[in-house]
Amino acid sequence: MNEHPNDRNALTPETLAAYFDAGHPAEQRLAEEPLCVLGIDPPCGELTLRTPATGSVIDVSAYRMIRTDIVEEPGDETVWFRVTVEAKGIEYEAYSLLQAVTDQLQQGDDLERALHVALDAFRGLLARAPRLSEDQEIGLFGELVALDRLIDGVGETKALAAWLGPRAEEHDFVLGEADVEVKTTRSERRIHVIHGLGQLTPTPGRPLHLMSVQVTGAGAAGNGETLPELIERIRRRLRSGRTDFDDRLTDCGWEDAQSDRLYTTRLLVRSEPRFYTVDEDFPAITSAGLSQIVTRPELVRSIDYRIDVTDLEPEGTAPAEFTTAPTHED
Repeated sequence: MNEHPNDRNALTPETLAAYFDAGHPAEQRLAEEPLCVLGIDPPCGELTLRTPATGSVIDVSAYRMIRTDIVEEPGDETVWFRVTVEAKGIEYEAYSLLQAVTDQLQQGDDLERALHVALDAFRGLLARAPRLSEDQEIGLFGELVALDRLIDGVGETKALAAWLGPRAEEHDFVLGEADVEVKTTRSERRIHVIHGLGQLTPTPGRPLHLMSVQVTGAGAAGNGETLPELIERIRRRLRSGRTDFDDRLTDCGWEDAQSDRLYTTRLLVRSEPRFYTVDEDFPAITSAGLSQIVTRPELVRSIDYRIDVTDLEPEGTAPAEFTTAPTHED
């Protein structure tokens, strides 16, 4: 790479544009103490800032267009902390962000504070990437495990039509003759969080089943998947239903952009999912049950609770749609 060992040689927009127009990687030294080196990479459309590492990698996964890592150059004893910004179309703004990090370091800030102060100042440029919460991530993983099995049973068209969880309906899957509410947990016991009075309230005239899914961290297991990997695997299975599938993922708050960096936990199904019939003997709080123990239950606006179904007797077999292979392609 071309070296420009000038001390704090600030770039103008025209100079930076000339570097990108030249099309060749280059480096510009921004400061000497601590040493800060700007990297210009036109082929990748990226700008980088390298400075000697003083700690571990700083997590910036909540931001679009930026990543961090620790690097070692061949023949160089220095261990570098590197910030990389995707700069296509915003080259000078990205440079200004990295210059701001350098300025904070010159003022005596440690690396983590310098980076976050600069990110806060440029938050309009590097908008936070929307991320599902951990509970939402685990919940969506479980629903997709159920959808994957339902595709085996009834084919993609009927399976996608039955998946109503993303549409904020009372129950996650509405089958031909019954409804299924999917609950997913990472605990060793089948402990599930129930949201509201409606999740475990059967629709009149329709049986309701709770599908209990247990997942665990995959570690080195070869059959584990991240949430993006599971989504992509299901996409590859679909023929005519990909658009419908993607629309439902969007309704869940899912975005493909940056997903591989945002969702890195590899999971696998810990045990065979169990199905439980939700009837009058099931430990569910419903509006009807609440009215028997609470005065003026209409004033109760919301309720969340946990149930442990580990020791309950599950159904002998799963609903037929989850066990019977389709007899034709759809």
